[in-house]
Amino acid sequence: MKRHLLLAGFGLAGLAIGVPAEAQDKRGLVWDNRPSIVFGEDINIDLRGRVQLDWRRFDPDVAEDTFDLKTLRFSLRGELTRHFDWEIEREIDRAADDLDDAVEKWQLGEWKDVYLNWTTFDAFSVTGGRFKMPFGLEQTTSVSDLDFAYRTGGSLKIAPGRDKGVMAYGELLSGSLIYQAGVFDDDGDNGTLEEFRFPGEGRNIEDLEDVGPSVAVRVVGEIFRRLPVHNRLKGAEFGLAYTTADVPEGLNSLQGEEVWGYNFFDRVYVNGRRQRLGLQFDWSPGPTGFKAEWMQSREERIGQSNRNEDLSDFIGTAWYTSATWIVTGEDKDSDVTPDNPLFGGGIGVVEVGVRYDQLTFESAGKSGPDFANPRADHLTPNTDSTLTFGVNWLPIRWVKVVANGLRQTFDDVNRAPIIGTDRYWSGLLRLQIAF
Repeated sequence: MKRHLLLAGFGLAGLAIGVPAEAQDKRGLVWDNRPSIVFGEDINIDLRGRVQLDWRRFDPDVAEDTFDLKTLRFSLRGELTRHFDWEIEREIDRAADDLDDAVEKWQLGEWKDVYLNWTTFDAFSVTGGRFKMPFGLEQTTSVSDLDFAYRTGGSLKIAPGRDKGVMAYGELLSGSLIYQAGVFDDDGDNGTLEEFRFPGEGRNIEDLEDVGPSVAVRVVGEIFRRLPVHNRLKGAEFGLAYTTADVPEGLNSLQGEEVWGYNFFDRVYVNGRRQRLGLQFDWSPGPTGFKAEWMQSREERIGQSNRNEDLSDFIGTAWYTSATWIVTGEDKDSDVTPDNPLFGGGIGVVEVGVRYDQLTFESAGKSGPDFANPRADHLTPNTDSTLTFGVNWLPIRWVKVVANGLRQTFDDVNRAPIIGTDRYWSGLLRLQIAF
């Protein structure tokens, strides 16, 4: 399956293992964890790549492919003196049959991050371009650095994701407080409309109304830093985030989609403001890590009843909590690397973890009988709950093997992948190569 892509992935692994590191002060083509072109002090271009190939099993069978090329991306990053850095990242079309086909369909691939970053001052920096909106701890973590193979349902369907915009950010109080505030063109990839919700003759895709513009802010701080309990909660970070945007009238709400792509809650008719509120917690003492998030979306439904009356808000609520432990003893941080790699006399990094998450969609109004009709005031709720067990192995810094086991349950068996079945088991084995 996708033989050429597999060969390309293993070729990247061989490159990562076989090329020696070069001194940072050299110019030209050098290698320091990844290939770079160095033009001078603080002027360079780094080539980065990422491949993720999954092997999956399901019980009961939900008609998903056994093998999945999850990610195939390449990017260029660099510095333009000490004042600017930049990135251009593109994903090759995953629907291609082989690497030659993927290269031919390059124009069909999705742009990821494309931005310029001004970083002269720690207290005030500015980013402009396409990048992730500041909402969601897990959503704003690189897919290569996730504790588990897939993000939770809330991170995928409520958090906005990437968009075009401009954002100011900085560090205050000796780095103990980080702020981010931006204005964006739409409302992130997860909130963008993809088709007409009110079809009509003579309408072109260029006439599609957009969500937004949107505003997003986030503040993250070590609130215990100056308190007596700091030694016991050293490095613990809490965050608060908020977004707001206007949504055009139509069947334009967010929707409930679980990790494998099944839609367990269809879109409903909305009109008005979409707001998100998020809370996050992140603490990594030594080789252990603890994370938790809660987020909620609230969308107005002005004049959306069958009688053109206002309906109660449409609400999406998600939360998760997770715990991880690096068995081999390395510190848990954003760039975990093996102290004793496989080809250096050790076995690399071995990490185990567990996570529980829920994603619920419902209406604010609860009076009277509930209905699945997208114009009902009291909508029938549905919740996807997932328990995930994981083991990660990093034999060397560029290669990661991920094994996950998932147990999913749905509250409404009439809107489950198989009608009448509320519980599902799945397993995943991933090979990841990232440099």
